Amino acid sequence: MMETRNRNIDGIKGFLIVMVILGHVLQGRLDQHIGRYVIYGFHMPIFIAVAGFLFSFEKSKTLRLGEFLGKYWGRVLLPWCLAMLAYAIYLGAFGHSRPEWKGWIAYLLNPYYHLWFVPAYIFWGLMVWCISHFSTRREWVFAIGLLIAWTFFYLKANQMDLLTGWLGVELSGFVLHVLRPHYFLFFVLGVWARNERIPTPTGIFAISGLGLFALYFALFYFHEVVSPSMIDLIWVFGNVFFIVGLFRWMAADTLPKSQVFEWMGRQSMGIYLWHVLPLLLVKDFVGTRQLDVFYPVVFVSELILLALIFLLWKYWRGAKLLLGGG
Repeated sequence: MMETRNRNIDGIKGFLIVMVILGHVLQGRLDQHIGRYVIYGFHMPIFIAVAGFLFSFEKSKTLRLGEFLGKYWGRVLLPWCLAMLAYAIYLGAFGHSRPEWKGWIAYLLNPYYHLWFVPAYIFWGLMVWCISHFSTRREWVFAIGLLIAWTFFYLKANQMDLLTGWLGVELSGFVLHVLRPHYFLFFVLGVWARNERIPTPTGIFAISGLGLFALYFALFYFHEVVSPSMIDLIWVFGNVFFIVGLFRWMAADTLPKSQVFEWMGRQSMGIYLWHVLPLLLVKDFVGTRQLDVFYPVVFVSELILLALIFLLWKYWRGAKLLLGGG
C-alpha cells in the first residue's frame, strides 16, 4: 500500500520544533548569542508558513463562522487553555503573594512567553476565512495578506505612537505581540504556496533565500552599519524565497526522512505547549549560573517530557485534550 501522508511535512515540523526548544533553552539576548540569532532568523517564519500550507482553504470557505472556530476547539483551543492555566498556577497567579498577572483579562491580552502562537494562529486563519468570502483565489489571499502584513511592519517600525494612540497601550501590545499581523505574510505565503505554479526553477528560490540568509546572519556582527528596516527587509525576502523553494521539495516529499523528526512533527502542538515547563523547573531548581550544568539537565528534562508525551498518547485516550493535534 502506498503512503498517503507526506512525511516531509511532519519532518520539517519536527525539525522546527527542535529549533523552537533550542531557541528557548539557549541563554542570552538575541543580539548577544549568534546561535539564538540564527534560529530566530528562520524557525518561526517557516513554522507559520507550514501552518498556512496545511490550512484547509477550500473547506474553510464553505464554513460558517461558528463552524470555522468550532473546528479548532478540541485540537487547539482547549489544550491551549489548559496550558495557560498550568503556567499561571506555576508562576504564582493564584498565590497569596503579589500575582504575576493583574487578572485573567490582562493575562489573555498578554499570554505567557511562547503561548502567543495559538491565538495568533487562529487569528491568521480567521483572516484568511474572511478574505476567502471576497475572493476564492489563493493569489488574492496572498496579495491582501501581504498588504496587511506590510502595513503592520511599517506601523511597528515607524508609527508605534500612532498605533498606541488609536488602540491604547494594552490593546496595541496585544495586536503586535500576540496576534502579530506582520507575521500574517508567512501564513498567506503558505496558503498560496500550496498551489503556486511559478515557472522559476526551485533552485533559484532556494539559493536566493540561502544567500539572503547568509547576509542576514553576517549582519549579527555588522548590524550597526545597516538600518534596522534594511535588516528586516533582508530577513523577510530571505525567508520568502527559501520557503518557496523548500515547500516545492516538501510537497513532492523528496527531502531526507527522519522518523524522530516526523514523530515530533506529529506531536508538535503538545511539545510546543509544554516544552517550557521543564525549562522553568530547571531554571528554578538548578539555576543558570553554571551553564555546563544547566544545559545537560535541561536536555535530560526535555527528553523526559518527550517520553511522557509518547506514553500519554499510547496509554491515555484523553491525551488529545492535553496535547492537541489530530
